[in-house]
Amino acid sequence: RVRDGPPRRARNPSPIFRAGAMRWTTATALALALATFMLLFGATGAALSCLSGSYASEADGLNSSCVACEAGTFKSFEGPGACLSCPGDGVSAEEGRSCACGAGHFFEDNVPRLSCSGESSESCPCTPSVGSNDGTLSFEADPSDWDWQSCASIIISGVAPRVTITSLEEQNVGLYVYLDECDDADCMSYQSVRNEQVSNSGWEYESSTRHLRFRFSWSVSGGSSITTSGSVIATWSTTSMPPGCSPCEAGDYKDTTDAAGCTACPSNAVSPEGSTSLSACTCPAAF
Repeated sequence: RVRDGPPRRARNPSPIFRAGAMRWTTATALALALATFMLLFGATGAALSCLSGSYASEADGLNSSCVACEAGTFKSFEGPGACLSCPGDGVSAEEGRSCACGAGHFFEDNVPRLSCSGESSESCPCTPSVGSNDGTLSFEADPSDWDWQSCASIIISGVAPRVTITSLEEQNVGLYVYLDECDDADCMSYQSVRNEQVSNSGWEYESSTRHLRFRFSWSVSGGSSITTSGSVIATWSTTSMPPGCSPCEAGDYKDTTDAAGCTACPSNAVSPEGSTSLSACTCPAAF
């Protein structure tokens, strides 16, 4: 079929944008945008914060989305980070948030954590962290406040958590430390183990529990003549250890293969470590 009139212009597959004296195609504009992004944020961009059971996948060098942990791996915390391999037979549980352990054993992820209980302040800041085995904390006493000053409580969770005072400038400042060994990550159940004044650097405490809560407080003496402040630098750390399945404690048992914890024996009953059934719980003499 023949059409009268001038021929139609071919459709341009790459539209042209004009910016001043420059002429950009769509492809050029996209390439420039990508280059700017990589210059500002690096080749991988900002790390995505993913829910437990998922991690940030990567596509073309840029973080794309959060995807579920693969079979045999887990991630027990929210935030950036990779999934870790499950111990033993490598069976994931709870949609990749945990791992399954056999009868008589419970799962411990051994992922170190630092959490802050209470409000942080400029004089003693606290930044929560997950996955790091150590860190540094600094505190500064305000000479304008002659009353007691305190920091928010800090909870270290991990294998053998410990605190060390590496630097102490104690000019007219009385520094006190309070330590609690906790049964859980939120320190709902705990036992006070230290409540004392510290007068020199090198002071250290290592806990045999999995959760250690500590807090510093101080008082400034000398009245209005004091113009300089005291300061303390402390380090915290845990022992690095891969995820594992630990035996149930004496007095508990577990008769399933899953991510569940151990169950306490009935009142007054006892059982050996690593018990795999309720029948292992027996009553001692006189019960």
